[in-house]
Amino acid sequence: MLALICDDLAEDRRVLAEYCDRYGKEKKLKIQTLQYENAGALLQNKDVLKADILFLDIYMEGASGIDAAKILRGKGYKGTLIFTTTSREHYAEGFDLAAAHYLIKPISWEAFCKAAGRCNKITELEKKSIRVNIGRSELNVDVEGIRYIEVYGHKTIINTLRGEISVTQSLAALEQVLPRDSFLKCYRCFLINMNHVQRIEGDSFLMKDNREIPISRDNRVQIKSRYLDYMFSKMEEEKC
Repeated sequence: MLALICDDLAEDRRVLAEYCDRYGKEKKLKIQTLQYENAGALLQNKDVLKADILFLDIYMEGASGIDAAKILRGKGYKGTLIFTTTSREHYAEGFDLAAAHYLIKPISWEAFCKAAGRCNKITELEKKSIRVNIGRSELNVDVEGIRYIEVYGHKTIINTLRGEISVTQSLAALEQVLPRDSFLKCYRCFLINMNHVQRIEGDSFLMKDNREIPISRDNRVQIKSRYLDYMFSKMEEEKC
């Protein structure tokens, strides 16, 4: 999970980063945090649209948190937005921007946990299915039932437990809406659901339908490491 923290006060950024780390350890979640001291620096990051959670201070020098949120939503940001503030006067605007929560400063651990817990529920609901385009029509696809997605020629094909679906979205577009913890781009034209992998065989993933999917040579070590980390985390969760 990727959490971005944008606040012009270093102490407030530090507190939120510590809370994210503590929450991740308690909930057995891997939370990576990145910090920004103003909206301009945040908006310059090309990966901002991939963030799962964005903690955004409303009152900052230069562009406000509300301004930054409007720009990001306009660019298609679908992640969970949490405003941090010293005042409730922007509640209405936050509602328009689909903000999940407000955290009033100084932020307590209890308030943070309440916000984070609410965001987990929102994320779970959003990730049960994705909406895909099939020609001129649309279809909801169960995320857990997706084995892998491949680009073949000029087609993007989703392989599911119920069969194959040819969609008009690009692989990159689908990657942005699927859960980042369980889906892995292992090759330039393949995105796999790690829950449907049998094992690693040499330089390929053997899927549960016996399809062998290659692992990119350039990032082979990192890809294998991420898969093993994911499987280890699943085993640890099953013990609890």
